[in-house]
Amino acid sequence: MTIRAAVANWKIQPLRSDAAFWNHAQKFLIEADDRNAQLVVLPELFCLELLQIAPKVRAEDAPKYLVQYADAIEDWLSRMSQNSGMVIVGGSHLRELDGEIFNICTIAYPDGSTYIQQKNKLTVYERSDWGIVGGMGIQPLPGNLGVSVCYDSEFPEGPRKLAEDGMLIHAVPAWTETRRGFQRVRWSCLARAVENQVFVLHASLVGDIGREPVPESYGSSAIIAPSMAPFPMEAILAETPLNEDALVVENLDIDALFASRNEGEVTNWKDRDPACWVLGEQPKGRAPWQ
Repeated sequence: MTIRAAVANWKIQPLRSDAAFWNHAQKFLIEADDRNAQLVVLPELFCLELLQIAPKVRAEDAPKYLVQYADAIEDWLSRMSQNSGMVIVGGSHLRELDGEIFNICTIAYPDGSTYIQQKNKLTVYERSDWGIVGGMGIQPLPGNLGVSVCYDSEFPEGPRKLAEDGMLIHAVPAWTETRRGFQRVRWSCLARAVENQVFVLHASLVGDIGREPVPESYGSSAIIAPSMAPFPMEAILAETPLNEDALVVENLDIDALFASRNEGEVTNWKDRDPACWVLGEQPKGRAPWQ
């Protein structure tokens, strides 16, 4: 079985109206559909592009401004999924719930069903400058799919639980301002692919709005396989150019994924048993730097 997946590298475009934002979003889905994708992943907080039509909104007030688009984004994702027949991992956007603002990903399915994955682990900026709230759970999804929003991918516990529940395709919508931030997420995506022996779809938001909260960003988007036979040596099935508006599409060979689990030179997934990680006694000696 193969699943044809598309991953967007969304570069923030100059805007004068929200109509231009929707046109930009539509462009990715049209291309994905034209290239016969069954699954498409958008990046974290692609709605930040809309801040360009509100230049007087202060950086710290951006979440309060952007929550007004939550219903429209969720409705659009559901409608586009039903119209195209594609499963859409809707990156993430900001939604207010009971007076608190959360960073959430809406995942839309062609049958009209939608699911929500909250971002659980928040960056320092999200907590201190924006004052948004982290989620407290992970959502199994139809089609052996799971989602970790950006920083969540850097912690192996959540993806491991999803993998043990049957996840074979791990979507990671991300927004990283610096090269270091991008590397942390990309290296974590590679690690999650190895340890869980799953495909990982890393979608990046790039570009800027010329001011805070998006003075710059950095990244590419990639479709990643476990680094073992029968997949390519570099473990990257497809990748967009760095910092450019682009989409990549590739087939995910599920049979090959199971072959890597069952017949590979290493069997990370089978060997994950935690029982062998027993902590020994505290040593009595001292190192020179203690």
